[in-house]
Amino acid sequence: MFEFSKSQTNQLKARGISISDARSMIANINQRSTYCQIHRPASLGDGITELTDYDLKHYVNFYDDSIVNRRVIRFIPASGMATRMFDFLFPLVVEDKQDFKTALDAHQDNPKVKRFIGGVQHFPFYEIAKEHIENEHSHPIDETDFLKAFVAYVVKHYANKPKAFVPFHKYNKTLKTAIEEQLNYAIQFSLANDHLAHHFTVTPGYENAFDQHIQKTRLELERAHDCKVDVDYSVQEASTDSLVIDSEGRLLTDYKGQLVFRAAGHGSLIQNLNRIEADIVFINNIDNVAPQAQHEESGMYKRALAGFLLDMQQQIFRLLRSINDDGVLDEAIHFLDQQFHFHIHEKDQELKKQRVIGLLDRPLRVCGMVPNSGEPGGGPFWVKDHMGVHLQIVEKAQVNLSDSSQAAYFQDGTHFNPVELVCSLMNHKGEKYDLTQYVDPSTFFAVSKTMNGKPVKAMEHPGLWNGAMAFWNTLFVSIPPSMFTPVKEVNDLLRKTHQNQN
Repeated sequence: MFEFSKSQTNQLKARGISISDARSMIANINQRSTYCQIHRPASLGDGITELTDYDLKHYVNFYDDSIVNRRVIRFIPASGMATRMFDFLFPLVVEDKQDFKTALDAHQDNPKVKRFIGGVQHFPFYEIAKEHIENEHSHPIDETDFLKAFVAYVVKHYANKPKAFVPFHKYNKTLKTAIEEQLNYAIQFSLANDHLAHHFTVTPGYENAFDQHIQKTRLELERAHDCKVDVDYSVQEASTDSLVIDSEGRLLTDYKGQLVFRAAGHGSLIQNLNRIEADIVFINNIDNVAPQAQHEESGMYKRALAGFLLDMQQQIFRLLRSINDDGVLDEAIHFLDQQFHFHIHEKDQELKKQRVIGLLDRPLRVCGMVPNSGEPGGGPFWVKDHMGVHLQIVEKAQVNLSDSSQAAYFQDGTHFNPVELVCSLMNHKGEKYDLTQYVDPSTFFAVSKTMNGKPVKAMEHPGLWNGAMAFWNTLFVSIPPSMFTPVKEVNDLLRKTHQNQN
């Protein structure tokens, strides 16, 4: 059993972590993550709904008609730094020209470096970097000196800032950062509501920087569309951070004997989401945003997903409100079977009713899934657990790949992780769910990382859209690949999708 010093105990207390929680965390770090049991991949017609043109129009109209006087909010995780986007460039940041040539030669077989160097002129920030470099040199410089200066400029100005501040697109001579594009995006699926609310989770200490960064865009939107744009922020709670264990199984401490902590994954953000007060919540990663020319089409699909959710919510609420009426219990049992594939086995009538209510009365989400194109990540599957066989999002780390049948099921997945999430956090009485009650804590991840060049282990909380939402009612809808435009590394900005700018 780990013992904590008085100062370490005070450190835990200041973060809101009890001693028992700290010891549980250590136990989790030192044990293997629990594998889920895939029953089969979800596919079109078998767990994944495909909307027809008629469905698309119907649900868009249903959404537009339904959100009048409702609070709609976009929840956008944006707390990540841009470091990982540029980390392959770090070895190229050197003082001497010859050292730069040597570094280039050493990384000539690195496909990331090759693509970056070959695409320099196509990055949205090329012109601003070029102008800066020219202003710093009183005489023309050769290609090698320019490349060296360009790499240094990019790393200096973007790598140590939140990803939200990185320019993703350029329109004529105007750069638009990820966060500015997210705000512009919102207009397209909020046309029936003149009040646009956004909540960004941000890196601690960057709240004011975020607000200053988006003021101009906020004012432009309000003037152009005669609407009110609200933006607020939260940070990932310190109480959700993980302790760190070194390779010898000891708690990692700094030179003062203070405990070292590490952010424990985006699953921690369920706490932030739990504080949101809204009728409908759209969840989008900060780095998944297309150029503005594509916003209208993507916005239509967003509204359709939300309309699909509201239609389903309406049916659930009606069943819950009239569950005691004649024939409604049987209707609810049929509904659960058809929509969520839950089978009711209880014989006793009262137990049967309570089971039905328990399954219906839960947070609801619709997940927009794109066809799998080989991108890393998980996807939609039928899983088997104590609730029976039901739909769930499964990450690769949750799968026992040494089991050939499980590996095959995972490999055969037809669709990719949710690109779009639309959520209902309110029950049929207008009360907000406590989202922490619908987390599967057994789906944590024990992860191996490096800190200061040394191997360490830490814990990550159940992922936001898998374990953290494990006991939500879940529906999957297929959406076009054009909805998936992630920027995980800077070279992703060279993809055709991000180059189609006016």
